[in-house]
Amino acid sequence: MIYLNEVSKQFGPKILFNKISFHLRPKERVGLIGANGTGKTTLLRIICNDEPYDSGSITIRKNAKVARLAQELETNDRSILHRVVWGDGVFADIRKNLDRLEQDSKLHEEEPEEWSRQYGNWQHKLEQLNGYDREIRAKSILSGLGFHDHHMEEPLSKFSGGWRMRVELAKLLLEDPDVLLLDEPTNHLDLKSVVWLEGFLKNFQGSLLLISHDRSFLNGLVHRIAELDRGTLNEYKGDYESYEILKKEREALLEAAASNQQRRIAEVERFIERFRAKNTKATQVQSRIKMLNKMERIETTSQAKTVGFRFPQPARCGRVVLELKNINKSYGDLKVYQNFSAQLERGFKVALVGENGAGKSTLLKLMAEVLPIDSGELVPGHNVTRAYYAQHHSESLDPDRSVLDTMEGVAGHLTLTQKRNILGSFLFSGDDVEKKVGVLSGGERSRLSLAKMLVSPSSLLLLDEPTNHLDIKSCEVLAAALADYEGTLVTISHDRFFLDGIINRVWEIDSGNLKEYVGNYSDYEWAKAREAEALEATANTSEKKKESSEKSDKDRKREEAELRNRKYKKLKPLQTELVSLENKLEQVMEEKQKVELILADQEIYQADNKQKLQETLEQQRSLSREEQTLMEQWEVVHTAIEDAQNAVQ
Repeated sequence: MIYLNEVSKQFGPKILFNKISFHLRPKERVGLIGANGTGKTTLLRIICNDEPYDSGSITIRKNAKVARLAQELETNDRSILHRVVWGDGVFADIRKNLDRLEQDSKLHEEEPEEWSRQYGNWQHKLEQLNGYDREIRAKSILSGLGFHDHHMEEPLSKFSGGWRMRVELAKLLLEDPDVLLLDEPTNHLDLKSVVWLEGFLKNFQGSLLLISHDRSFLNGLVHRIAELDRGTLNEYKGDYESYEILKKEREALLEAAASNQQRRIAEVERFIERFRAKNTKATQVQSRIKMLNKMERIETTSQAKTVGFRFPQPARCGRVVLELKNINKSYGDLKVYQNFSAQLERGFKVALVGENGAGKSTLLKLMAEVLPIDSGELVPGHNVTRAYYAQHHSESLDPDRSVLDTMEGVAGHLTLTQKRNILGSFLFSGDDVEKKVGVLSGGERSRLSLAKMLVSPSSLLLLDEPTNHLDIKSCEVLAAALADYEGTLVTISHDRFFLDGIINRVWEIDSGNLKEYVGNYSDYEWAKAREAEALEATANTSEKKKESSEKSDKDRKREEAELRNRKYKKLKPLQTELVSLENKLEQVMEEKQKVELILADQEIYQADNKQKLQETLEQQRSLSREEQTLMEQWEVVHTAIEDAQNAVQ
């Protein structure tokens, strides 16, 4: 679908891409990852021709429709349903031409055949776009992204930026393009909408190039990872977990190759130093100097900047950290909480979950006392201090102050070195600390807001989507720091992997009521699945009893035996073939690893080993092709086994 050939892009002295090549195939799902600032968003903009590049070429399949989630949001008084349905220029053009023909009575009367030809042509195009059920599909997508029926006809201008971003996402999903480019699509979604979007994209028939810091989201969708690192693009087959394994293996090979190269360089340098002054060795010395100058040094793993810090541990507080007693909160006629009570105890690390509009953010703001209660009582515990983080807090930063000056206001008691160390932990190093806040990106502002909040220890942290605008590695380190934090935590996040690493209970908010689940987020999902099964079992009890009474034990056993027999006949040859493919694949991978270790040894690159080098490189290419073929065959057989299992159930 899309082919990038040696594309380069540079901003001033900073090289984003240096002759990178990449191929996005039909129906393929690829995760694009990399540290903040490596150029992921720029690459998507370049593909869509929204950003120029310096050299190379980009080829997109003829007539392929490429769609990217734009950051420039539409805002007008049209309804959100109108924006989603009519936002596609192709559909709007088709409808415009059909309406024109329907009103062209003159052409209809004077040239009925021509009128019918044109009308039939446009009608065929409308059918190809599934235009007749477009509004129904639009409502279904909007519903999946958290909009209720009464929202559909409300004006776009009424909604916040996050909700308008959902509308733009709905528009793209309805367009059903050949290639979908998504840049952090889950940032403005709650957990339920993230799960819905993941399911929707699994059934998407086009190609997908996805930027996301949500590991669970990536693991559920992509089959290949493309990592931007120091101007290069490295590819790994499989999901994010597979990428982590394969990257460690690649790094080990690089380290071995770099070590061998350094030994060779040291030997050459010793020769040069020893014989530099001898005329009889002048030619050999100059030859080796030229060789060193031409040698391409092997770069090992990038020590990429990540958020690296340990929370200052708070002063010990009372057992009860915060108590809410008979709280009432309304927005006009909308009653969010009535006689609501809850108690936070020391050491609780809570994730707030629930439907859109259930009141999660409201509860967090009430706890932080940035939103007043209508009635009731909010009682902090003994010696409790609170710190509240929300994304919009970054908007309150003074744009005219530098990053370092911004920290000065909350960290005046620290030395300059200490302040720089803290900022360095949040990816602000060197001259970055002198940047004005006004020129920072949204992600940089969010990191600066987090740094401000965490300079002083607080016994209660209240965090609203803290991982937005962080890259994957930064999310992991933040999760590790929060897991190490000894205070009390309440957070809202759509990142399931992040939550799993830090929380010890879930508070589910539903219709102004709270239900507690002890454990991490995976435990919560398991508990909800069991509840759903129990409800389904209760609903189907009478039907199952009726079916059971109509069948004798003999009939049931006969049917079960027939089912097992059908399943065995279908699965046995497929499973045998799968085992054979796995054995072949393991052998090929072992052979390939041996060849790559040979190539990692610098001795093979000597002039007298030229023939052996060519043979080894050809062997590597042959093994790579064989590995790819076997992997594709394995996927076909594995899918056939799953289909066979589902068919006989």
